[in-house]
Amino acid sequence: MLKTSFAVFVFIFSVLAGYYSTPLFIDVFAKGQAVAKNFRGQDVPQGIGIMFAFYTLLWYAVFLPVTNLHSMHETSFEMLIVMTAFFVVGFTGFIDDMLGSRDTLGFSGHFGALLSGRLTTGALKALAGLLAAFTASYFLSYGASEIILNTLIIALFTNLLNLLDLRPGRAIKFYIIIMAFYAISAAVSGDLAIFFIFLPLIGSVIGYFPFDLKARCMMGDAGSNVLGVSAGILTALHFDLPEKIAVLLILIAIHIFAEKYSLSDIIARNRVLRFIDELGR
Repeated sequence: MLKTSFAVFVFIFSVLAGYYSTPLFIDVFAKGQAVAKNFRGQDVPQGIGIMFAFYTLLWYAVFLPVTNLHSMHETSFEMLIVMTAFFVVGFTGFIDDMLGSRDTLGFSGHFGALLSGRLTTGALKALAGLLAAFTASYFLSYGASEIILNTLIIALFTNLLNLLDLRPGRAIKFYIIIMAFYAISAAVSGDLAIFFIFLPLIGSVIGYFPFDLKARCMMGDAGSNVLGVSAGILTALHFDLPEKIAVLLILIAIHIFAEKYSLSDIIARNRVLRFIDELGR
């Protein structure tokens, strides 16, 4: 009961900390000229999502000793894996935000450039994400087949949130819906200990959300990568084999579709999706 109460406290406090400190990050990035044009052509601070990895590390530093999770070896070990993945994909995403160009897009574009002898920040980000997904899966899986399955799920989830982050609030809305579904599923199955690991991140993202929604800043790949890898790892930890196979097939289908068609165009043409997408802007 004490651990549950403290988890709720950490979640609420992380929401408030995310909300009240985001303007500080916006100010730092704006003064450092770390800006990019958004979909309206306006220059706004870019890469603010790097704060998610830092916030999560802060909360874990408090969360572990207070809840005595160090005595729960399995949970604390999973937390270490999650934190490592957050920093790897967050910082490689930040490199892409700061140094990347948009003349090469998509898996085929970045890896095509790599095969021709040219390294892009997008290819670097994708390779680092794949390695982070494999490393996390290696420690969280049982057997070679599950390692491959979990690696693909984590990597494709990471890229999916990246694909969705093209309009203010879009990727975070999707993320909140996914995490709400996982929270209900974890509560029903009695597996809340796993979900608690992600509460500091979810709280920080919700606190940041209003600023993204109002186009005051962009979280960039530094943020969307962390959101995606967390959704992928939670899928790997929480679901059974048949459910994970179903998730993987859906992710593959979305990525094949996104290589040929614009997700933004599809959303704009669908009344329900367009309403959700524009809600709150």
